[in-house]
Amino acid sequence: MQINSKINKKPNIKINFILNVLRVLSAVILGVITMPYLNRVLGVEYIGKVEYVYTIINYFVLFSALGIPMYGIREVSKNRHNNKELYKIVLELLVILFITTIISYLIIFGVILQLHFFNDYKDLIIAMTGMVFLNNIGLEWYFQGIEKQGFITVRSLVIRSLTIILIFYLINAPADYKLYGFLIGGFAFSANILNFILVGNKILKEKISFKSIDFKRHLKPIFTIFAATVSVSIYVQLDNFLIGFFCGDKYIGYYSLANKLVRNSIVLITIIGAVTLPRLSYLYANDIEQYNKYLLKTLNVLFILSLPFSTYFFLFSKGIVNIMGGSQFEQSILTIKILSPLCVIVGFAYFLGFLVLYPQGKESLYSKATIYSAVSSVIINLFIVKVFKHNGAAVTAVFVEILAIMVMLYYIKKRKLVNKIMSKNLKKIFLINGGLLLLFLFIFNFFPFNQSDIMLFCTVSGSFFVVYFLILLISREETTLELFSQYVIKNKN
Repeated sequence: MQINSKINKKPNIKINFILNVLRVLSAVILGVITMPYLNRVLGVEYIGKVEYVYTIINYFVLFSALGIPMYGIREVSKNRHNNKELYKIVLELLVILFITTIISYLIIFGVILQLHFFNDYKDLIIAMTGMVFLNNIGLEWYFQGIEKQGFITVRSLVIRSLTIILIFYLINAPADYKLYGFLIGGFAFSANILNFILVGNKILKEKISFKSIDFKRHLKPIFTIFAATVSVSIYVQLDNFLIGFFCGDKYIGYYSLANKLVRNSIVLITIIGAVTLPRLSYLYANDIEQYNKYLLKTLNVLFILSLPFSTYFFLFSKGIVNIMGGSQFEQSILTIKILSPLCVIVGFAYFLGFLVLYPQGKESLYSKATIYSAVSSVIINLFIVKVFKHNGAAVTAVFVEILAIMVMLYYIKKRKLVNKIMSKNLKKIFLINGGLLLLFLFIFNFFPFNQSDIMLFCTVSGSFFVVYFLILLISREETTLELFSQYVIKNKN
């Protein structure tokens, strides 16, 4: 498959959106399809054990990647019309990744595996360490930057389909948890080797001299972004680590089910942001008027998607847990309710951080906001997890995300970085979701239904989204009406 053969050709944002949806949706489907099976076969304790090690390894993935995944998208996007400079930048970033990857493995094998505390996890850690190397050679930031994502989408669909098949074929008992760890930590990233080979060939064709390499010029911006990335990671993943440290693997299992479902939904919601980031970075530098238009339209879409997901998780948490985990995960029901607002909160935080501050080169302000939140997360979790376990961690997760938003809004307003973002249309979206929440709570109060009945649950919960989008259409919400006019009425004609 030929990729990036015409970098100068203007990318189609709609196609990129569809490709991103397919790629991210495939990851979500992998989780949704395998989660009920794995939760019942491995059980809450072994699921918790794998999640605990995954959290540890993922910290090394983040450390070794520094801020390159986000920085790389911006720099590749800015230089995609100059092949020589583009592939020089890619090579320089790969050199940095090579160095940080070696350092990560030295720490894992020289420190982590030597600690007595990790004796029960050694085999699992070794099985999942491939994730560090394979993630760093994936170069997805390059493909996103040039807005040519067909190849990585096809590759992702193929490898994730194989992962689903292997999980059902190979994971049959609790003793298979190490093999499961390998599948999600190693095999699931194995196709990244193809990315590296294809981009490596393009670098070689440019015949870039090693003497001309200047990776030092990237250090300041990537470390600035890295500070924000690590800070976010602290309050997104520290909860898993502390739950395991203070409470045990079982409680990680409870928290993992709820957190994974909500976070997977958030990934789907922020697809629109990931697609528009390269375009927004380009427009801010070249057409500020179009930048503002894209920005407001993106915010509308983020809220249209995020608000119903938050409402859905709050209303249908019992049925969701019954399907995805069974009776042994009953303690996850309240956790999902507590985490449900994150769909809206994280979506808005993503908008402020990566679509407002980042394209404007204000990533240092985003870093400050996330550092404040990370420090708060550490302090609060150290006390609350011991008492309230997984539910305490859920409360903290919601609080620190709100804190990050408040800090970013303060900086944005103080420096007048954007025009007024609240509009009549946004108010309409909030009112519709608030009314829908009250409507379903009223119905459930007078006409309760058995959420353990899978067919009935799917019918009722599915009707929630149907009703929601019908109300959006009837109320003539701008974005919904525009999409309906473009894709439904137009196709009929």
